[in-house]
Amino acid sequence: MGYITAARASAKRRRSLWNLLLIPCWIVPWLVLWMASAIALGRLYAQIHSVGGIRILPDTLGGILIAVGLLFAWLAPAMILANLLVSLVPPARRALDREASTVRGTDRASANRGLLKLSCYVSPAGLVAVIAGLVIPW
Repeated sequence: MGYITAARASAKRRRSLWNLLLIPCWIVPWLVLWMASAIALGRLYAQIHSVGGIRILPDTLGGILIAVGLLFAWLAPAMILANLLVSLVPPARRALDREASTVRGTDRASANRGLLKLSCYVSPAGLVAVIAGLVIPW
């Protein structure tokens, strides 16, 4: 089965409008976690390098590394949080569980395990970029 065929089969299976609830439940925590981390790391950068006038992040290559690294570091944890938030809405949980029951490996627990595995690779890579941007005064 090719990628396109599998995507079409998945799209036919996922017909519930409750799937749309996953989008804001992912984007809002992702951006909130990013913003809180960016503010904290921007302040830490200012203390480490004895600079002032930083609003959120420095206007340097280090600031870009911090910003992009944080986006990747919080990507999978925010998706796991989105799955947990949507599961708190009983009608959404029932609808998504019903859709996932027809295909093995598409339930919430399997999705969260997969996202946790993804997080084990993506988050450390993002944190390496964050640390590089934080330590090196570019």
